Amino acid sequence: MKGITDRIKRYVSVTARMDEDGRVRPLSIQWYDGTTYPIDEVINMRRASSRRVGGDGLCYTIRIGEKTTYLYYEDPKWFVEEVIA
Repeated sequence: MKGITDRIKRYVSVTARMDEDGRVRPLSIQWYDGTTYPIDEVINMRRASSRRVGGDGLCYTIRIGEKTTYLYYEDPKWFVEEVIA
């Protein structure tokens, strides 16, 4: 069977910029294998919980290439919901 079977909380390194008004804007994600993915667009930012993997903080809806996903800031760490196939 192909597809999503589970998700896990994956902590990642994030390069971010803090604007003069105090907003944090993520610029890129570095995966655990060292690959860096530039964030093309921050679509939305809100306070939210991850129902799939647990955790609470700021949820950024981001676009990397053609894919839209969620990046969470759980002070002081960043995480994504990694898909386990």
